[in-house]
Amino acid sequence: MSKVFFQMVDTLEMGGTERMSINIAKVMADQGFESHLVVSRRSGGMSSKVPREINLHFLEKKNSFDFGAFMRLLKLVRKFRPQIFHAHSTSVFWAIGIKILSGKFQLVWHDHFGLSDQLDQYPRKEMVPLSKWIDKVITVNDKLTSYWRGNLPLKPEQIITLKNFPFLILPKTTKNTKFTFLHLANFRAQKNHFNLIQAVALLKERRKDFEVVMVGEIVEKELYESILNRIKEENLSDFILVKGPSLQVEDYLACCHAGILSSDSEGLPVALLEYGLAALPVICTQVGDCDKVISSDQYGYLIPPSDAPSLADAMEKLLGSSDHGEEKGRALKQKIEVEYGSAAFFSAYSSFVSAV
Repeated sequence: MSKVFFQMVDTLEMGGTERMSINIAKVMADQGFESHLVVSRRSGGMSSKVPREINLHFLEKKNSFDFGAFMRLLKLVRKFRPQIFHAHSTSVFWAIGIKILSGKFQLVWHDHFGLSDQLDQYPRKEMVPLSKWIDKVITVNDKLTSYWRGNLPLKPEQIITLKNFPFLILPKTTKNTKFTFLHLANFRAQKNHFNLIQAVALLKERRKDFEVVMVGEIVEKELYESILNRIKEENLSDFILVKGPSLQVEDYLACCHAGILSSDSEGLPVALLEYGLAALPVICTQVGDCDKVISSDQYGYLIPPSDAPSLADAMEKLLGSSDHGEEKGRALKQKIEVEYGSAAFFSAYSSFVSAV
């Protein structure tokens, strides 16, 4: 009997959850599973990144009560009979419905809730009664794990933190002539692009030999427009290049010199791990589990959130010593490969999910 692994994710737009769903699908296929990735709502830019060995299904769900799409999911489950059904974020609700109707699988819920520093705002209180149909819970950081262990009627060992892991193949290219900071983050409020804009305005008064590239999905259009306007108002168009969404993130990682995350809140951002795999020195706000990756100055700089002067100072440190920055990047790459690689993820996952 073949081992069948199902995942369900809402979209394949360019975000951390979507990247992780593809990464997990690939590692499970590499480990001998018949790996299926079910996309409930819509496709997106990440669909071109799905390897050929992954069985990709689109439900084309129009709303939460789309009976036709739900029946398509039920037919898929009854046809392929997965031993494990891994549901990301809000896709867990339909997964629970399938579990009730055809529940001969372990249901694993993967919670990617990004506002782990504001858990008092958690919107999914209904998970408490629904959790009786969930076998295991995976969260992206220890704060979420502690929260759910205190709220769900599951045994503590059924709720764990599993580190996100990156998968990256960098093209061979040369670095940009001007020192370039990469800000790889979707355009939404929690990523606090304005903090970075303010830091650039401060740094511009000291030196001119740098630029910042902003790459990410336009999630909140009004916010995106406000960011563009602020850059113009501050006369920073020569220093900040807004690229928007890109399918070629690897190209930016290969040609930039350092990575920045200026977020107000995070879980464990995949972008941070990708910076590491690309051997980029990192400047990151101390939110979520970022301090477990940047655990010392050996790997980069941790700064307080919403603190533009500290961010500008850290950027100037990297500008002032490129050799020192490269040393940090190499050290971070080694740490990411050892602690956050796909092999480490599968080992922890297989121990957690007994059906494996």
